[in-house]
Amino acid sequence: MKKKCIAILLSLTMLAGVLAGCGSGQKDSPAPEPEQTAAPEEKEDTAQAEDTAPAEETETEETEKEPVELTLWVTSRNADDWSSSMKQKFLDEHPWITLNEVVKEGDPGNEFYQGVASGTAPDLITCSFTMMNSYIAAGILEPLNRYTDNWDEWDNYTQEYVDMFTRDGNIYGIPNSVAPMLFGYNKALFSEAGITEPPKTWDEAIEAAKKINDPDNQVIGYATLAAEWTEWFFQYYVWQAGGDLTKENEDGTVELTFTDPAVIEAAKYYQRLRGEGVLQSDLTLKFGDLVTNFGLGKIGMMPFAGDWVVEAISNGIDPDDLGLCLPPAGPGGEQATAIAGDCYVINAKSDDAKKDAAWEYVSYMTGREYRTSYFENLATKGAPNPVIIPRDDMSVTDFYEFPDEYKEVLENVKTVGRLEFYGKADLGSYVDRAVQQILVDINSDPETVFAEAQSQCESEALESFNEVNKR
Repeated sequence: MKKKCIAILLSLTMLAGVLAGCGSGQKDSPAPEPEQTAAPEEKEDTAQAEDTAPAEETETEETEKEPVELTLWVTSRNADDWSSSMKQKFLDEHPWITLNEVVKEGDPGNEFYQGVASGTAPDLITCSFTMMNSYIAAGILEPLNRYTDNWDEWDNYTQEYVDMFTRDGNIYGIPNSVAPMLFGYNKALFSEAGITEPPKTWDEAIEAAKKINDPDNQVIGYATLAAEWTEWFFQYYVWQAGGDLTKENEDGTVELTFTDPAVIEAAKYYQRLRGEGVLQSDLTLKFGDLVTNFGLGKIGMMPFAGDWVVEAISNGIDPDDLGLCLPPAGPGGEQATAIAGDCYVINAKSDDAKKDAAWEYVSYMTGREYRTSYFENLATKGAPNPVIIPRDDMSVTDFYEFPDEYKEVLENVKTVGRLEFYGKADLGSYVDRAVQQILVDINSDPETVFAEAQSQCESEALESFNEVNKR
């Protein structure tokens, strides 16, 4: 048992720095920004209240609940008068609950396991989709069925996202934000180059990039991650070529497929982009640099998440020039891409009173009333990001008039979006280094480079991962 606990800790902490997601609002672990949500109305026990309990007595019972303090990890991002007022509304409606807010910048959800191990974890947290498999396997997330079974809003949640984090009938996370990875292109640059529509294939993308490329004006035709988290973007190209980087077994263990023919095809495409001179020449540019440069009109096209739109616009691009589409298809004929996002989860190690209070908070933050208010508030500040609300009874297009192109791509991505490759949080750094190597040296042999990466991963990380995740 002690050996297993150590293995869990090693597996979850070894590679936390390479996560993506998306994640989340997420400069350091790009993933979609948390979308706070709506407050459900309190349910009444009508069977008892009908004849025996007057309204005053019910209200008194609510206020006489035992006091509970919830510990939360929060960031200073997005704090404003609206969020403060909605938090106060929650406290007014739940007078027995107090909040102990501990500020943790970056992506606090990535540090949740370490917090559980040290006894300092919050009672609830939002964590990226990338971390969910590891956290479920570690046994640190509370099954939520006893709460969702009695929540009148649960049937409104989109089943595809609910199923992502349901294991053996147990629900471990409430989907909070969903940001699909799309493909962004600068319509103004395309028009100047005489290109009338976005590329539909890898070959078309290279040809378009050649026409857009303008080194004298610091404009590059195409961009992708090369300095950090390269496995994050690279996986999409592997999928588009018809393969994957790992294979999940039925028992929760993983097989590495770094030498899959599709991986080699994707690597050769990366080398071709570099060889054709259409990729950014500065391979040290990080994620934030690429999004900024796209907004400055210096990049023709790149993988682009829906929740980066506002940031790009803030850097100067005309909203009418920011095109979004599905990614170009690879030799496999697929336009596959990732669905990133985050979930609300409850700490399985908290006591029952804290778990119950945590659910009150989670259901408030993910209910219709709060979510409606959240997007209405965003709409008053300009266009919100074109993201997916993981519910069937509302859409972000209910709150803002997006271009028809955005509406179409958000609908289409539901059929091609998938979770990031299995084991990415623990095993992705080995892919990351291999991708960097084939980009730095475009004459290197991808088969050799990725075979060496797989061998190293097998000797250093695979056994630990499989020990932790085997069901």
